[in-house]
Amino acid sequence: MTPEQLKHLRQQLRKQRRALSQRIRQQAGRKVAQRLRRQAVFRQARHIGIYLSAFGEVPTQAIIKLGLKQQKNIYLPQIRNFDQKLQWVRINRQQWQNRRFSIHRLGMHEPRQRSISVNRLDLLIMPLLAFDKYGSRVGMGGGYYDRTLWKKHKAYRLGLAYDFQQTEYLERQPWDQPLDAVLTPSGFSSFRSLKNH
Repeated sequence: MTPEQLKHLRQQLRKQRRALSQRIRQQAGRKVAQRLRRQAVFRQARHIGIYLSAFGEVPTQAIIKLGLKQQKNIYLPQIRNFDQKLQWVRINRQQWQNRRFSIHRLGMHEPRQRSISVNRLDLLIMPLLAFDKYGSRVGMGGGYYDRTLWKKHKAYRLGLAYDFQQTEYLERQPWDQPLDAVLTPSGFSSFRSLKNH
């Protein structure tokens, strides 16, 4: 895929995502939470990193609520200024209910307490713009997850997406970090055996 084609794909998928009604988004958020609840990777995880949806991604509120209810440690990303990598900040139920977050200059909500490294997470739930059947991912454009996951980490990498975000084949660049699985409203696809594709 040429840089021009990739740019076009990004624009097209962003537009398609923005066009979704609030009702369809909320339904998608509930469906992925119901599917995730049954997955062993979620049931066994104690430390879960997850994004707060802000740009039309699959909503994560239902998953966050489920994790807090099940006494799991839930962490939200915070961008480190000095190297533009993500650190993870644990949130509690009260903070989540009261939405005590600051707004980053890019537009997402961030918690502001002390953070931990991605190395401490069991499960990392990531946003994306596109994915293919080999676990390649086109991110949101900032490269934060690719930079953060550049060295091998134990966290299981799970992408959240709408079904229409799947594409046939994405050429993977050396810095692109592959996914272990993708969860959409209609299913769970594992790529673990394909990681070295």
